[in-house]
Amino acid sequence: MPARAFASILLGSLLLSSGAGAQGLQPVDLELVLAVDTSTSVDAEEFALQSQGLAEAFLHPDVVAAIRFAGTRGVAVTLIHWAGEARQATAVDWHVVRDGRTAAEFSAKISASPRAIRGLTDIAGAIGFSVNSMEANNYLGARRVIDISGDGSSDARRSEAARVAANARGITINGLVIHNKDIDLGELANIDLREHYANHVIGGPGSFMMTARNFEDFRTAIRAKLVREITGPVSAAID
Repeated sequence: MPARAFASILLGSLLLSSGAGAQGLQPVDLELVLAVDTSTSVDAEEFALQSQGLAEAFLHPDVVAAIRFAGTRGVAVTLIHWAGEARQATAVDWHVVRDGRTAAEFSAKISASPRAIRGLTDIAGAIGFSVNSMEANNYLGARRVIDISGDGSSDARRSEAARVAANARGITINGLVIHNKDIDLGELANIDLREHYANHVIGGPGSFMMTARNFEDFRTAIRAKLVREITGPVSAAID
């Protein structure tokens, strides 16, 4: 299916899923989807490193300070696991973080969430699932961001179409590329994956991409990325 046609169908489904609109929704400063790659290329140890890194990030003073900086209404955040086509699942449901206590609650939920999905790699599916989760929640964000982290690429045209549909809904997509030495062919593969994310995945106001050298580096990278995403355009303008 051509990318333009796929984008039109996807956008139409998202419009239908938005239901009655913004009435009755709780205002928040940010809606944030953390979309974590749990495809077959991510082994058990690497999955544990991702989960641990995310859980630790929400306990870190820098992230807690960013949450407070974002505003008084809080940050509504959810964690999804994604892999191949039609292989996505909510690992931690929507939770509003406003301070150290509520961030610690979300951290504990991440730590307690088992791996939900395995399979191939479908970035378009991850974006579409994330958008639908935003449209179906009970929050109305002043900003809306999808944080996609992954160690592989997928069909470029479908990813672009999903990005177009998400951007049309006012949603920014950021990327965290993980260089997985177990499946990549050296530094060249890492550069190609960065180009794939830059050209076909990230987009929207203030969008950006970061790189983790490996899964061990994910902890540091995700913390820096969360601070930049949560604080918003002021931080995003600083590279």
